Amino acid sequence: MPRIDIPGRGAMLRQDMTLENLYKVTISDGDLVACRWLEGDQEMALTFSEYNEMVMDFAAYLRRAVGEKNKGRFVAIQMETSYRWFPAFWGLMAAGYQAILLDATLTDEMTAYMLEQSGAAALIVKSPRKLPQGVVQVLHEDLFAAQGHKGFVPAFASQVALCTSGTTTTSRIFVYDEEAVCHQVLNSELIHEANPRIIPGEPERSLSFLPYHHIFGFMVNLLWCNYIGFESIYMKDRTPETILSTARRFKINFLCAVPLLANNLSVSLQKKVALEGKKKQAAFKFARSLSLLMQKVNPEFGMDFARKVLFKDVVAKLLGPDVRCVILGGSHTPEEHMRTISALGYYTISGFGMTETAITSVETSMDLKTRTSGSVGRPLSSAEYRVQSDGKRSNSGEMYIRGKSVHTGRLKEGRLIGPDLDAEGWYKTGDIVRLEKGMRMYVEGRSKDVIINESGENVYPDEIEDSFGVLEGVDQYSVLGIRNTGVSRINRLKRRRHLNPNYEDITLVLSVGDRYRDDAFLSDLMRQVAALNNRLSALKRVTRVLATPERFQTANGIKVKRLALKEAIENEKMAYRDLDLKSGAAPLHENTPIVNEESSPKGLEASEIRQKVRQVYAETLQLAPESLSDQAHFIDDLGGDSLQVLSLSLKIEELFSVLIPVEEYPLCTTVDGLTALLEDKLGQGPGKKQEAEAPRRVEPITDFAKSPEAIAFAQRHQALMGSGMENPYFVVHDSPLSNTSLMDGKRVLNFGSYNYAGMSGRKETMDAAKAAIDKYGTSASGSRLLAGEKSLNIELETELAAWKHAEAALVLVGGHSTNVTFVGNFCGKDDLIVYDALAHNSIDQGCRLSEATVKPFPHNDVAALESILRQQRDKFAKVLIIIEGAYSMDGDIAPVPEFVAVKKKYGCFLMVDEAHSACVIGKTGGGVDEYFGLQPNDIDIKMGTLSKGLGTCGGYLAGRREIIDYLRYNLPGFVFSVGISPPLAAATLEAIRLLQKDPSIMDRMARNIACFVGEAHKRGMNTCLAGKTAIIPIMVGRDEDAFLLSNMLRHKGVFVPPAVYPAVPRGKARLRFCVIADHHENEIIEALDKLEEAAKEAGIKLPA
Repeated sequence: MPRIDIPGRGAMLRQDMTLENLYKVTISDGDLVACRWLEGDQEMALTFSEYNEMVMDFAAYLRRAVGEKNKGRFVAIQMETSYRWFPAFWGLMAAGYQAILLDATLTDEMTAYMLEQSGAAALIVKSPRKLPQGVVQVLHEDLFAAQGHKGFVPAFASQVALCTSGTTTTSRIFVYDEEAVCHQVLNSELIHEANPRIIPGEPERSLSFLPYHHIFGFMVNLLWCNYIGFESIYMKDRTPETILSTARRFKINFLCAVPLLANNLSVSLQKKVALEGKKKQAAFKFARSLSLLMQKVNPEFGMDFARKVLFKDVVAKLLGPDVRCVILGGSHTPEEHMRTISALGYYTISGFGMTETAITSVETSMDLKTRTSGSVGRPLSSAEYRVQSDGKRSNSGEMYIRGKSVHTGRLKEGRLIGPDLDAEGWYKTGDIVRLEKGMRMYVEGRSKDVIINESGENVYPDEIEDSFGVLEGVDQYSVLGIRNTGVSRINRLKRRRHLNPNYEDITLVLSVGDRYRDDAFLSDLMRQVAALNNRLSALKRVTRVLATPERFQTANGIKVKRLALKEAIENEKMAYRDLDLKSGAAPLHENTPIVNEESSPKGLEASEIRQKVRQVYAETLQLAPESLSDQAHFIDDLGGDSLQVLSLSLKIEELFSVLIPVEEYPLCTTVDGLTALLEDKLGQGPGKKQEAEAPRRVEPITDFAKSPEAIAFAQRHQALMGSGMENPYFVVHDSPLSNTSLMDGKRVLNFGSYNYAGMSGRKETMDAAKAAIDKYGTSASGSRLLAGEKSLNIELETELAAWKHAEAALVLVGGHSTNVTFVGNFCGKDDLIVYDALAHNSIDQGCRLSEATVKPFPHNDVAALESILRQQRDKFAKVLIIIEGAYSMDGDIAPVPEFVAVKKKYGCFLMVDEAHSACVIGKTGGGVDEYFGLQPNDIDIKMGTLSKGLGTCGGYLAGRREIIDYLRYNLPGFVFSVGISPPLAAATLEAIRLLQKDPSIMDRMARNIACFVGEAHKRGMNTCLAGKTAIIPIMVGRDEDAFLLSNMLRHKGVFVPPAVYPAVPRGKARLRFCVIADHHENEIIEALDKLEEAAKEAGIKLPA
């Protein structure tokens, strides 16, 4: 590996402290690889010589695009971090334009403001912005396509400007001249001499994902790393998964990151350990302690031993074993997280820098305590520190910095003005620090963030926040001072009357996302908070705790904007729950109320509503807020699905304390639409138009083939079947569907039927059906209300009710229609229906028919259901909760007792669809009643089908007698329909008797389910959420792959149907195996072996 002569490069740069010379030194070894990145799965690379060609191509293009007349003026770069940033920046410099670095996420308004303040002539941008006339916009695609620079003569500019985050009233622009930039880069020589582990003098690989408009990313990743010959590794996005996988794949050695990354790694690791057994938890704790002890004694050996031995398997799943140095900057990192990351064997240190001063220090010590206790190091060679004492300690107070690498000017109202320094050249940072021996700096907080408590003491949030870094389930947290005037209910309850507005509550604000309404989670969280709070000194303890579903604003994605958060809380601009600290200290058996009071946003401006909506959109879709167009469709343009629309609506309801019924979901599919809907609901919009709109012209359709739905179906059918693939649907079986069936005259293993208990085709049930035909004929020949009643029906309903632990039952002619008619008619316009988002289509169709307000909740999410009921129950007469006992696509069982508890707490009716749980779970196949040991009236309506485990056709409703009696006379699908046919009624009755008489049927069922799941997991197959029910899906992924495997298995003698979109989410296609009581172990093993064989032949990798 070639050596990089760091001192030699420094000597070359000192001869000519210009940006032109800095560039020449940086690219001086042209054969060195400058950067790597992935295109698809292919690794790409550029050398510094190749970079130089791009730089000159870009420079020549920019000179033409921006114009000779604008040379010397500022031009803004607005670009996400990528391998093209280097040639864009240096191309701009070489073209003769000063650079101002702008955040790519800024709005058009903010971008225009920054351009106005800087007097910029042009903007390099991804897509056109709404800007004042006269600003040249150079689009990325045009710049990146530039080729050729014949005749171009470079004329390097000499200044770079960076911006602080903020608004049009607070954001400022600081300029660095070329000498200051060169002094900044020369600091790398000092670091190399102080600790070669950080800068070893050989080409290492650096992961580049920090934003380059930020001082940390620009100075360290773009300038330092290229100057010292590191390879910069770029990524497609900045998600945690991409960061970790890229680090492992490219064997990263050096990483600059913000504390958020270290915090997330530490917290996620601790969560995984907490889920392990006690032995593994103890082993992890011992290994962590041993690693830290070894690093105290011999840091180098201790870190290597931790990475390669103690935590070999752990680091292999995180950043990989090759990382030699992690530098954290931008904000404070809690000591607990520093120690956890260090224990893994990663040399982790902190640095300090500001937009106004650039990078001024970095810790270089190998000593474990020094590098994990908050030190950001001694000042670099280009900077000096001093402290303005707070009068209590001579070495503590506000930090002042001066030196050759601090900013040299500012841009304001289009003019370059002097630097923001005092007469002696010092910059007042606003940071409260402690300087220890040798000028080693520890940051204690920001002067503007200081909290003045009741005793008049100054409390710094950063030192308190450290104590709460280990809280589980918290997305973000911040400590700040909230003024306490004694007027709120919480203060009246606690007799806190701080009439002096200078006094503030030390407030811990927790962003808990979707768990905002989960009282059990919040109770546990408050116990953690109380325990940690008690460890603090009395004067620094938190006195108030707020939980919010909203994410905090951050500066450049790094530091929480405390002042913005404080303002939002004090002015009631955000939703929060004021939690009672006493609940965390109460004995576990006491049901102490956890919430003192709640606040929802009030008096929001339209722009504030829009901002919150955009943020929720981004969180739901896991996209950056800035990447969203307010007109983009949630599903068609942004790739969302119906379940995510549900998640979006629930978050919005919590945030704004409103109800969005299903019929309004179409209004939620764009940021614009949802914002307008909320403005109306909050009484701030224009409301509905009073005047009738002109009738919309509709084009008559006389040929169904030309209808939109027919065209869409034809296109989808062609896409899946156009390649000649066999249709796996409507496949003919010419025999009863049991463990085997007859297809094309051949016997195949059948894993596609609902004949769970083997009742269809069983001699006893067929004999009963034949006898009923002889006695009653083949049809009831009328509605049971009038002429179709039979003694057989009464006998069936009596025994069915007993089997289902209900007072009465009602049998109908179809399972799907039973749900449609009951759900569609049980509730009226003053009622509410809340149902599981994964409930069957028949539930959805019934909801569409009903006049009730309808609201889905996320799958099996009891907390989300309770959140809806807590806000909405008192607004409706009847509330019907609908769930399934077992779900037909994932095969999981609902936590029915938890839903029972919620329905009792809020006075609701509970309906359970047992189509896939009856005849599958419970000693006699009785379903969730038997399985969970429920009381007869815990479930109000128990719905089931006859066509699955009972082996016939029809549906039933079982429950309290007064409900069933009412339905017998009023349910349209029963009253106005023919009664069940006698042979079906007789066969059903016999099936129920067999199940109760022969428990071995359910024993075989349970044994076969366990066998299938165990064998599938042995083969590394993904069985989704299944494990206890007869439906066991095997995840495949692509729809086309699921179709192909289904067809291949059929030819190998195994029938199993595919489940594809829209029955399941996009990219989650699966083979839907149905295990029945009549299967045998050898048949299950054969089927899974043949699936493995088929996947291998087709080159399909099944998800693990």
